[in-house]
Amino acid sequence: MNVVKVTRKRQITLPKEVCDKLGISPGDFVRVYIDERGRAVVEKILSIDELAGSLNPGKALRGLAEKLDAERKAGGR
Repeated sequence: MNVVKVTRKRQITLPKEVCDKLGISPGDFVRVYIDERGRAVVEKILSIDELAGSLNPGKALRGLAEKLDAERKAGGR
């Protein structure tokens, strides 16, 4: 268990062990909320890069914009 101090600006520093376990790195975003039991919860929010391809696994993303643009032009739109 880690104990952290709250600053005058209501900020805390997450201990390195907590960040390592949650996969949080400098620059990442986290969601902070109070759960149904009144506990503060910190969750890492996945970045766009980490989510890329998750809705369509296996589809190549490299060059996708160019491919879609070419298909659009070929369709006469």
